[in-house]
Amino acid sequence: MGALLRIYICNTSDLRKKQNEVRIGLLDIISVFGGSLLSRLFLQSNISVSASGAVFGLLGALLSELITNRTIYGNKVAALVTLVIIIVINLAVGILPQVDNFAHLGGFSSGFLLGFVFLMRLQFGWVSQRYALPPYSRAGAKPKYKMYQRILSIASLILVVAG
Repeated sequence: MGALLRIYICNTSDLRKKQNEVRIGLLDIISVFGGSLLSRLFLQSNISVSASGAVFGLLGALLSELITNRTIYGNKVAALVTLVIIIVINLAVGILPQVDNFAHLGGFSSGFLLGFVFLMRLQFGWVSQRYALPPYSRAGAKPKYKMYQRILSIASLILVVAG
């Protein structure tokens, strides 16, 4: 449990440096509900209460941020391998008795999907037309988000609402 707490604190501080704290808070809360919901659906005889859904939600959000905003990472492969190893080890801990792995999976999946919605970054070179100087015409301006970011965001939002 101490390892999960350490991962939670490290990931939260890293994400809070890069993103808005309100978005991370919402992601946390919704991930807890997603983990609790999946746990309740599959384990109807047991009641489980934990914050591990939030921890796995942040891990899922980090993975979706790595996929969506891959241009800001220097060593993409090392970041991906490290994150996948952390996720696999923590899911392997879920095999132990009295550990609710469904809460982990529910938190991870809701955090992963919501990460595409909440953690999108603006494209480099985008200039708001409100503050643009005359040389920056509307025709030459870059869009605010890339097309794959919009597609992933819409698909994830539909899956979260429908699922």
